[in-house]
Amino acid sequence: MDDDVINLSQIFAILKKHLALILIMMGLGGILATGATYFVMTPQYQSSSLMLVNQKSTSDSAMQYNQIQTDLQMINTYKDIITQSVVLNQVKKNLHKNGFVPQDDLASAISLSNNENSQVVKVTATAKDPYLARAIANEVVKVFQTKITTIMANAKNVSIVAEGTLEKAPVSPRPKINIAVGLLAGLVLGVLVAFIRELTDKTVREPAFVEDALDLPLLGSISEIDTQDMKLGASRTGQIQGRKSRSRR
Repeated sequence: MDDDVINLSQIFAILKKHLALILIMMGLGGILATGATYFVMTPQYQSSSLMLVNQKSTSDSAMQYNQIQTDLQMINTYKDIITQSVVLNQVKKNLHKNGFVPQDDLASAISLSNNENSQVVKVTATAKDPYLARAIANEVVKVFQTKITTIMANAKNVSIVAEGTLEKAPVSPRPKINIAVGLLAGLVLGVLVAFIRELTDKTVREPAFVEDALDLPLLGSISEIDTQDMKLGASRTGQIQGRKSRSRR
């Protein structure tokens, strides 16, 4: 390659030359992704419940506005309390009573979110079983509804807006996405290996390489002789030697 610069035509030539390798790597990537998705990864299910947390209501509109603003600022505090042992230990006890076996680190199975300027908190539980995910989501908001009134004296109005529903479709793994990623990873790896093999290949394939790249004089070249031509040459040599021997007689 001139000056070690690869132009577009050379790129296509390299890809075409190593097309079989690229396709094999791509197929292996898809196979590995499929195997990991269906035989290694554990399906995960989610369920979400909604709750509203606010302070004591008042008839004064100005006071109501201030209370809402205070509640919005306290959302992060509510989130911290939900994931603490004061709530989760009771959640575990209640789940065990109902025949469920939650994971030890229950806090990692719970995620909390709320929209901007919203007092509604969304509690999402993730578990290996859809029934357990629903039970965790519902039990967390129920226990929090009870515990928060003893933890924070001014948080008297806690209501459950919506309980978690049973979602039997797993949220992960996602086979189509995983397989697509596996194919893409195999394709990229195959192309990378193809270029590495091409760039590290120092085989002299053309006589011009010796003069242009190495700046050495070309003393000669050896052509490749087909096996059939070698047999034919040997046969002709034998015939000539036979004729010479007969002429000497």
